[in-house]
Amino acid sequence: MHARRTAHHLRTGLTPDVARGPTMERRAHGLLRPAGLDAAAHVQRVDDAVGLLLPGTALGGWASLFLQGNDWFDGRTGDGVRPALVHCSPGTQLRRRDVITPFRGRILAEELTAVDVGERVAVTTLARAAFDEARTAPDLRAAVVAIDMAVSATHRRPRTTLDAVRRVEARHVKVRGVVQVRRALDLASERSASPAETRTRLVAQLDAGLTGLRVNAPLFDLDGALLGVADLVDPETGLVIETDGAGHREIEQHTLDNRREEAFERAGCVVVRATALDHRDRWGLSARIVRGRLDAARTSRRRWTLDPPRWWSTWPGARPWL
Repeated sequence: MHARRTAHHLRTGLTPDVARGPTMERRAHGLLRPAGLDAAAHVQRVDDAVGLLLPGTALGGWASLFLQGNDWFDGRTGDGVRPALVHCSPGTQLRRRDVITPFRGRILAEELTAVDVGERVAVTTLARAAFDEARTAPDLRAAVVAIDMAVSATHRRPRTTLDAVRRVEARHVKVRGVVQVRRALDLASERSASPAETRTRLVAQLDAGLTGLRVNAPLFDLDGALLGVADLVDPETGLVIETDGAGHREIEQHTLDNRREEAFERAGCVVVRATALDHRDRWGLSARIVRGRLDAARTSRRRWTLDPPRWWSTWPGARPWL
């Protein structure tokens, strides 16, 4: 962490002339750091927010999740990087700036922790940070994405659990945005592996009206061989919905995707694929999912099963999907 309040720099030996000179960069009102440092915009935003923290404050929301190692959260939007949420205890004098949004609502001691980034930095727990991300999200779908990425057991990043977020929600029944959190918790999953997968699932659920979908579910042939792990599968009909994120354009991943799709189709599944471009036409994607389910329901072949063979639970490669 490099950004510090001007008063801190002066207390530790920086002279006023140097503070005003070209070797120091003004990051916000009263916030300086050495000039010439290069870092991604969201990393700089977290650094700036930490530099502005006062006693009785703690970093929250996306910045807390990021600082604790869950890099699905970077605060980036189409317009740049969002301000970092900072929880303030009563009486703490911390003004709103472009880089931070002070929040003076209720927070409990058990919702606070600290991380060591060369120094101890006060942050909210992963569960409280996920709650705040969902609470302040611009809409329900964004709130579900936030919770999914905070609780996912498949992406191998630091995570919390749905139960832990629910416990936070139960303690804060009057805060703005709590109704959205409750609705998002009802739609969230601990098995989604990416924001794109979550958004595709929400199109299938909320727009196409599908229920009972299995998330990142392994499918097997009737001899017990693994066909592949489907992003989404309708256990009633065998409709498989696959989400192609940016990484799927790489030739190696694209080849694996093609082989998995062929295996699903040989076993009698119907596959619908969704890309970022499809999500620009949500209703078109929804219609394709509905048609795919109708086709799957008419398919007489069912050479697949969701029931895992004995070897599956002991195979190391199955660990993310158990």
